[in-house]
Amino acid sequence: MELLSAANRVSERPVYRLLASSVLGLLLLTARAAWTGSTSYGFLVWNLFLAWLPLVFSEIIERLAARGARAPWLLAVGAAWLLFLPNAPYLVTDFIHLRYQTLAPLWFDAVMLMAFAWTGLALGVASLRQTARVVRQRFGRWAGAAFVAGAAALSGYGIYLGRFVRLNSWDVVTRPLHAASEVLAPLAHPLTLQRAWTVTGALGLLFLVAYLTLHPEPRETKPTH
Repeated sequence: MELLSAANRVSERPVYRLLASSVLGLLLLTARAAWTGSTSYGFLVWNLFLAWLPLVFSEIIERLAARGARAPWLLAVGAAWLLFLPNAPYLVTDFIHLRYQTLAPLWFDAVMLMAFAWTGLALGVASLRQTARVVRQRFGRWAGAAFVAGAAALSGYGIYLGRFVRLNSWDVVTRPLHAASEVLAPLAHPLTLQRAWTVTGALGLLFLVAYLTLHPEPRETKPTH
């Protein structure tokens, strides 16, 4: 009974569920590589690694806040968190590769990509949940709600930059001027780059709905006497 109780406690921790989901995707990818003899989907391993980074940063933010860290530290880590956050829901867009890969059955590739996409969304939601909790504790519920909506919208824009402009999070450090130019281009030419807004809106809304679905806001209950 004690062993079963311990196993239940482990399974209830979000990080272990996320690890299990990640392992499923990696197992399917390994099976595909063994089946086809091709590593054409090997990039999914790197994308999954990047998807875990926002959760690492949000864990740091939550621990710093719990220890009463000063605002500059929280803002610095928060900036890194926001920079890498789009990498988690970005995995959804890897479905685009279905049109190019034909070595394995279509249904298998779809299931494999779904495993990675689901894991990416779940990682993003878990990370956003942690960070939003810190914001709510410091600034209130409405500030937390606005933070979630804003982070979802910026993530949608980040996914657009990654998928269509081919920017990555490292470019902000390695090629800051180029990154700034590409980031500001849709703002400077809003009518000629309409795809930027449609992709941002669609993926930002998807991420927001995933957050609300996987992490519904708890209802306030009145105390009973």
